[in-house]
Amino acid sequence: MPAVKQSKQYAMAVVPHRPYLKAFKILLFCIFFALAVAASYFIGRYYNVGFSGKTTEAYATLNALYKQELANASKFEQQIANLNLATEVDRKANTAVRAKVVELETELADLKQNNTFYRSLMRPAGGDKGIVVDPPSVIQKNTAGEYKYNLVVKQIVAKHQKVSGYLTLVLVGKQAGIRANLLLKDISSDVADERIRLSFKYFQRIEGYMTLPEDFVPEKIEMKVVVESPKKAVIDKKFGWLLKES
Repeated sequence: MPAVKQSKQYAMAVVPHRPYLKAFKILLFCIFFALAVAASYFIGRYYNVGFSGKTTEAYATLNALYKQELANASKFEQQIANLNLATEVDRKANTAVRAKVVELETELADLKQNNTFYRSLMRPAGGDKGIVVDPPSVIQKNTAGEYKYNLVVKQIVAKHQKVSGYLTLVLVGKQAGIRANLLLKDISSDVADERIRLSFKYFQRIEGYMTLPEDFVPEKIEMKVVVESPKKAVIDKKFGWLLKES
């Protein structure tokens, strides 16, 4: 039996939450505004006194103070910019974490599906024996008329032998109100021939994408498996058109 590949292991990063960022930004703005108002008040007051020697000295002092406050304001602006950058980094990190969680959940769902499949090979449900054709899985994609399909043919026996043969699939429905049949090779670029070759010991999976004509309404899927060896057999199966959630 083929080995089941293990899923990748991921390490999840914990991103710190900073609820104080907004309050700190507001505090910095208030400090900057108060300093600017105070500097403007003192410069105006001393400027109106006149240009005496003391006034000139006071003006020089205030001018130096004003430049210092401008430097402080520039420093505060840089701190705010740094905080904004940290907030953006946190937002992107949270987005990345959420995307990773979705990826892991999808991978876990695939693993569970594979586990169920391989368990069915070891302990088949019901009385299925010999060559078994599973109901096809069809999932609609985002593009209108595009679907992903997954077909599985498996061998349920006590002693497995190599199986050779082929499979055909016909999609039955109505096109422009008229009964129509579509071969898989005509609607899927993943299939080159009407007869899909089979060669397996335990199972064979056939998957790909198919695109249906806009005016075609599918109703059912007809599949035929022709076993050429080790023992000739023909299995005909008909399935309703059932879509699975993506």
